[in-house]
Amino acid sequence: MFGTYFYNKNIRNIVILFGTIFNDISIRRVNSSNVVQEEIKVPIAYGPSEKFLVRLREATDISKGKIGLTLPRMSFEFTAITYDPTRKLVTGKQFKKAHATDHTKLTRIFTPTPYNFDFNLSIMVKNSDDGTQILEQILPYFAPAYSVTMNESSSMDIKRDIPVIFTGLTTEDTYEGDFLARRALIHTLTFTVQGFLYGPTADIGIIKEVDIAKYDETTQAALPSANRTKASNTDIKPDPTTADVEDDFGYTTTYTE
Repeated sequence: MFGTYFYNKNIRNIVILFGTIFNDISIRRVNSSNVVQEEIKVPIAYGPSEKFLVRLREATDISKGKIGLTLPRMSFEFTAITYDPTRKLVTGKQFKKAHATDHTKLTRIFTPTPYNFDFNLSIMVKNSDDGTQILEQILPYFAPAYSVTMNESSSMDIKRDIPVIFTGLTTEDTYEGDFLARRALIHTLTFTVQGFLYGPTADIGIIKEVDIAKYDETTQAALPSANRTKASNTDIKPDPTTADVEDDFGYTTTYTE
């Protein structure tokens, strides 16, 4: 059953989607007259906050290639994945698309499986005002969910609105130690992304001819039993001139009596 290679990049795309939401946040520093003196775009990178805190505590030594971390900064991390039975769809449903090169075939993929992806977003600042500026640019959009349109499968052209749900916030102040220690105020936000994982695609043929037995029950019931005729077979062939790209068969099937 297993062993057929496929890679839809669903998890990778969800991680990129989450990081992209927060990649354009900035803070401003103003003077006593409320005039903007400096505007800083807050960088964001993938990784645990502990990794960046280690770099924060390292002394800057350009001659040895050691550069201390500057704040503010954000980091995010993918922490867990769980199955979500409440969003389960009909298993047998299929998504179909015309084959890229062979017009006698269709490409299909079955209903995806719903999973919840948990993320941590860490906001590291050296003073509280920087942190509150960042939080106020994030939290108002989550009530508690914020939906983002995602291209789940580029090969099948499947797009879906993915909810990103805010689930909590904790704050940690590491302002301890001697006078040489650098302060780091850390806000950790937790989110759940309601995504889907798709299986492999497969090529299938299209239906070109249908053979049916047509029987007019209303007309035949009114005749004596001796005069009733048997159902006759009628060949129904598609008309290539009335091709319908939205039809699963590839053609609009018509017939006349």
